[in-house]
Order: sequence, then C-alpha cells, then structure tokens
Amino acid sequence: MSLINIAQGEVVTVRIYKRFGGYLWANNYEMQAVNNLSDPSSALQELANNLVALERALHLTDITIDRVTISTYAPDSQPYNPDNLATYPYNQFGQRTYSGDALPLDACLFIRRNTNFGRDGRLFYRGCLSENDVGTRGFRGVLTNSSQTAIRNIVTNWYQTGLSPQWRFVMASGNPNPTSIRLVVALDPSEKVVYKKLNNRYFRRRP
Repeated sequence: MSLINIAQGEVVTVRIYKRFGGYLWANNYEMQAVNNLSDPSSALQELANNLVALERALHLTDITIDRVTISTYAPDSQPYNPDNLATYPYNQFGQRTYSGDALPLDACLFIRRNTNFGRDGRLFYRGCLSENDVGTRGFRGVLTNSSQTAIRNIVTNWYQTGLSPQWRFVMASGNPNPTSIRLVVALDPSEKVVYKKLNNRYFRRRP
C-alpha cells in the first residue's frame, strides 16, 4: 500500500499536531477507505480538513492546530518511501471561546470512541478546558453538565455530518498490518478530567 494507491478497506493513520507556548503534541486517528479511491490526493486533503474541523471546534482559541500528517498504517520501511506520507500545514487556532482561565495543558478532555464489540477507545485532548468547564465531585475534577452537553453536541454533530463518506472512523490494531479493525460507532465525552504529563507517550506516538 501507498498513499497514491488506496484500495477499499485499507487503513491510514492521521496525526494532528497542536502547539502552544513552546509545547508540541499530537493525536492519532485511524481511518478506513470505504471504496477504492480514484483520486487519493483529493480524498486525503478532505480527510485532513474534516479532522481539523473537529479539533478546532474542541480546542480553546489559544491553541494552534499546526499541521496534519497522513501515513500508511504500516510504518515506513527502509529505504524511505515518500509515497507513504503526506503533510498538510494548517496554522489555525482553535475555535472554542472561554472566560476565566484556561486549565493547564496536563488537564485533558476525555472522549470515548464507542464500538459495538470489545473495549472502547480513548481520545485525550489537551488545551480544551477552562476553569469554568470543570467542577469537583468526590475530590475529583469533572466536567460541568453544561460543558459536557456542549462538547457532546460538537462531537455528535461531527460524527453524523462532518466526515467524508469516503472514510470510516475505525480503531485498528496489529503489526505491521492491521489484523483487527473495529468501527467507531459514536464519540462520547466522559465527565472525567484526565491528567497526563506533558511528556506522556500517548501524545508522542509516531504515525
């Protein structure tokens, strides 16, 4: 597989880089082609745009969506093949406005990737929460009801209308090629605020 020839059922890895105040981090997604793609370059650009739209809606206005990389699922081999990786610069700010103070970057919004079978997946987003989004319950930080509802509306609307019909949102595992591919049927924000150190390996995984 390469990005210039994507067949039905093949999986790509999308990685979205964010930055703020000298820190850089990223989130990974796996997407599966619904059909053979006759114009992969256009389909990949549209996919990058779709996911940037989701992340901009979730991130505070201080956070910059720096760039998107899309790669083949299997790690690039030696010698390097440039057809296995595409990079799209964005340099766009988040769109979620807030009052008061932003929470530190180690306070993460936790969104579940729901599946019909097996364990749900997890997405942790830095730079999405302000002090007005969070209350306490049992000595633990939780989203307020209004913030959880607002975020649920964002991710539900995006899941239903924001992704190109050329792609399925999946969770894939296996090495070097996926041996298990599960459809993500919904995105659901948890009330829990999850704390991840700035050097946490979840945000440093290679595509």
